[in-house]
Amino acid sequence: MELTPAAFYPQNIDQQRILVIGNQRSRIVKFITGILEANHRPYNHFADGKLTQMAAAPVTIIESTVSNEALFYKHHVVLVSPGETELAKLGELFDSTSKSGMIVYPEKETAIKTLATKERADVQTLPYKTIPHEVKDGKIFLVSSTDEKFPIKLSAATDLVLLAAAKELVRKIGVSSSQFYKAASTLE
Repeated sequence: MELTPAAFYPQNIDQQRILVIGNQRSRIVKFITGILEANHRPYNHFADGKLTQMAAAPVTIIESTVSNEALFYKHHVVLVSPGETELAKLGELFDSTSKSGMIVYPEKETAIKTLATKERADVQTLPYKTIPHEVKDGKIFLVSSTDEKFPIKLSAATDLVLLAAAKELVRKIGVSSSQFYKAASTLE
């Protein structure tokens, strides 16, 4: 279904709206949706004016640039990928986060962290950084908080940061750590 950003909100008013922004948004969304699919969790996906709907999906994942259009989505959660440079617009977008909402941001990016952690009524902030991992015999293993190791197919350092962002987000929408690690091993 094709929608303008202004027409999007009325169509998705009953879903939790998760906005993923920044230069690497598509890669993060690929990780998020892959994890949700592996755990049989329904979701809607909105990108480039197209809404892909699943039956009874409680969540809509929105891919967008940092722009005035992004304000139309009335997001509950915003996840920003590393490297975002539209800081003035980003601050405005963070300020528009719904009450009881959340801002997920790359911890190492000082300018984004400053904007994200600004005092806002009833909005949580959640930083992310490179996911714990180790390399053994040329293979990468994710390391859980219980020191359990999970082999993954990903190898780029950037993917390990983006995977950490996806982990924080899916954890907040009900995917357990064990479900995450099992699903992450299937991502490519």
